[in-house]
Amino acid sequence: MFNLIRSYNYSKKYQKIIYPIVEKRLKEYRAYSKRIIKLSIKSNAREALEKNRFDMAVSSICAFYPNVDMAAAADVMFSFQAIVQYLNTICNRSSSCTEPFLKVIFSSLKDALNLRADEFEKYFTFFPSKDDDGYLSILVEKCRQKVRLLPSYDIVRDHLSACLALYIDLQITKFSSDDNAKEVNLMKWSSIHGQKYPDLSNWEFCMAIDSSLEIQLLLALATEPELSHEKAETLNNSFFPWVCCIQKILEGYINYNDDMSSGDINYDFYYENLKEYENRIIFFLNKAVSMKAAYPKHIRATVKLLLSIYITHPKAEEGMNRITGKALLKAGGRGMFFYTNSVKLLRAKKYF
Repeated sequence: MFNLIRSYNYSKKYQKIIYPIVEKRLKEYRAYSKRIIKLSIKSNAREALEKNRFDMAVSSICAFYPNVDMAAAADVMFSFQAIVQYLNTICNRSSSCTEPFLKVIFSSLKDALNLRADEFEKYFTFFPSKDDDGYLSILVEKCRQKVRLLPSYDIVRDHLSACLALYIDLQITKFSSDDNAKEVNLMKWSSIHGQKYPDLSNWEFCMAIDSSLEIQLLLALATEPELSHEKAETLNNSFFPWVCCIQKILEGYINYNDDMSSGDINYDFYYENLKEYENRIIFFLNKAVSMKAAYPKHIRATVKLLLSIYITHPKAEEGMNRITGKALLKAGGRGMFFYTNSVKLLRAKKYF
């Protein structure tokens, strides 16, 4: 009964609360992108915005915890993810990702979360075009405005600062390395930073950091006026690294064929076979629930929902992905029928 109610509530609230905010912000940010003069950068901005609709479907799992203000959470999560996706799109499309450029441009994420001084740097100083006509600065300021309204931001600020520092460091390592050195550099990076998590391989620690879900969860929790340090910490310990790993495995799953043909890095390539990452998802789910979380049923529901969002993706029907999708559906356990059908309904109505 819990799974039925939870999946129905998700579908209903996504349609009535989250989707209208996503559409409103997409329209607003598209208007901002018109100011970009250089066509290649404008194209990157538009491409990033289109990806944000699906990104928000994934991030929305963070907004369905008791006492979270869903509307405020959706607003601040979209604003932050818009910057993340814009930066990733620029870096993936550019051959000029030097370390100085990456350090400056990714510092925008700290500015967006009010973790630095009020004066923004010129983010494109080390980029060939030198400027995106202030588009990134607008995105940063829009996010800052929403972060300032979070009633419990002080509770999550230190957690955010710590995980964002690792996230940015990983992006710099990943994007500044040439294709021949990328794997070696990431392995070295993970060996240095991931020692606290012996249950993870080096690649799994990278994927946990590479997921922005932990940041999205903390932003969502900060909308609760009476958020306690204990609640923030227990839920965060369930999400990171366990739910974050699941999210990146699933992302790799739907992008497997594309990344194989393009040569892009995909963490799923480092599993020996499909069965192994199915087993790892089950392991991560069990670890997440065992972390003394205040809401173990909600953690399970979160993972079922996350699985459903990816399993119902159109790319999940391509080639071997179809077989893997059936295994992942089984890995989700009881109640997956309700979640997958709720998500299919949202997809049928073009909500994401």
